[in-house]
Amino acid sequence: MLNRFLDAVAGRLAKEWLVVGTQSLVFWAGGFAAVAWGTDRSPTDRLRTLTPGTQTLVVAAALLAFVLSGVAVGRLTPAVLTFLEGYGWPGQLRRYGTTRQEARRHRLRERWERLRAALGNAAGPVAPDTYDAFVRTDAALRRIPGAPERQLPTWVGNTLRAAELRPYQKYGLDAVKCWPHLWLVLPAEARDQIARARAALDSAVSALIWSAGFIVWTPWAGWAAPVAAVTAAAVYRGALRGPCAALADLLEASYDLHRTALYTALRWPLPTDPAHERESGKLLTAYLWRGSDAPVPVFIPPPDAPECH
Repeated sequence: MLNRFLDAVAGRLAKEWLVVGTQSLVFWAGGFAAVAWGTDRSPTDRLRTLTPGTQTLVVAAALLAFVLSGVAVGRLTPAVLTFLEGYGWPGQLRRYGTTRQEARRHRLRERWERLRAALGNAAGPVAPDTYDAFVRTDAALRRIPGAPERQLPTWVGNTLRAAELRPYQKYGLDAVKCWPHLWLVLPAEARDQIARARAALDSAVSALIWSAGFIVWTPWAGWAAPVAAVTAAAVYRGALRGPCAALADLLEASYDLHRTALYTALRWPLPTDPAHERESGKLLTAYLWRGSDAPVPVFIPPPDAPECH
């Protein structure tokens, strides 16, 4: 799972006070409205009845709650993202989720086969709607690991899991084991793009936390519960999926474009063809993970090494 590493080195942008502060402000402003809705006097009217000293303490406590709640949500975000991926779910709930995901993958696969056959059998120009449907189905199918035992019970988890598995399927490189090493040789622009994608995902997860947390105002206003449910669902369906897919695509693209930099930095011979690359990638993964005392492959001399005569 790459998220822990990304959280440590590439996800800190999501902790910017502008993002945290804005979401916290919306939450507390909504809470203020809920309390005002459910009481005879608004919090402002109640504050005016207090002594100046007490007013100062109340305002200071409110500011402290504002800041601490933002910090708490920021700290909670990685754990919530892990849960949204499907890790740590109870056994029965996890099985239910993975069963649904496998059924969805099966439906997508059947639709993909039908659309591919329609495209292959077309005698003339293909209808744009058919081609667009094939592209969408193919993209959705790529978000779910093919092996049921590797699937997770949520869309978020499968999207990131599929991106982690694909470098091994294509190049023999275990994405999780190789990622810290690849990260160090990525160009600055690539690392910046990944950091921004992770920051956007963290921001969406924190928005989901604030949205679901709005339910705490229900004792003062009954409408807070449906607002929390609708808003959380909208965030998950809208704001969360885009950054998640973008991060998954960038992780996969990092291996597609920069894996040779990993070979070069480790002085590992470059693969000569796709079939050779899978085997070489498996050996390189094992070397990074456990080391080796094998005499092969022979390391490539550094570029500035003197030639032997």
